Amino acid sequence: MSRYISPVLYILLMLVGCVAFVAIAGVRVGFIEPVTAFTMLRKTVYAALALTVLTLVSMAVCRKECNPASRRFFILVGIISFVYSAMWVAVFIQKSQLPDLYDITTDTENPPIFINMTFIRKASEHDLVYKDEWADIQKEYYPDVKPLIVNVDFKQAYIEALALTREKGWDLVAQYPGSGVIEATARTPIFGLRNDVVLRITRGEDDVRIDMRSCSRMGKSDHGENAERIKQFLGELASRLSPEPMRVTLRN
Repeated sequence: MSRYISPVLYILLMLVGCVAFVAIAGVRVGFIEPVTAFTMLRKTVYAALALTVLTLVSMAVCRKECNPASRRFFILVGIISFVYSAMWVAVFIQKSQLPDLYDITTDTENPPIFINMTFIRKASEHDLVYKDEWADIQKEYYPDVKPLIVNVDFKQAYIEALALTREKGWDLVAQYPGSGVIEATARTPIFGLRNDVVLRITRGEDDVRIDMRSCSRMGKSDHGENAERIKQFLGELASRLSPEPMRVTLRN
């Protein structure tokens, strides 16, 4: 019986993989809406869990007639389907604990303003108006998202911020060296969803302050992507601006 069951399990495993690939690639290319892709992925997780159970049942039914090669195949299919489903379940559990927030900024009182992004975003996407109620939510869930304060030259700070933006592979939308503003679009690692970013560099008496804002174009929650992007970018920028120990702080 194992010779009949094995091809079925193989085909089911390939189907799960193909649907997952189409869902992710479809969003990145742009011919599948993110909501549709998420639904497809959710169904592949259910299918993978069912395939894991089916594989275990098949092993039990065919335990007497299974040769070593068939047994290894059953084990391989079971492991792949279980790991795939467990990975997405773990991600869902982690992300579900985060708030419905898609606009993160280092300055919640006077957030950096998008200039050109307003003309790029579609009517169906989020607007770029920062809502006051988001400030308290951000402070609760992302208290470590803070501006970068560093005592370097304003021009140096702007040049390094612009260079790092390009190195990240973000799509540079606009740059205003005189005003210390940089606008760009970043994409999420898996689905390639577009998140817009604005950097604001301002002069202080003896230092330079770098604020950053990152906003998703769609979805109720960014699942922590924007906060992580800001922390990572400003952390790397701090290292570039201050390779030697000196006064570099992240603060409100």
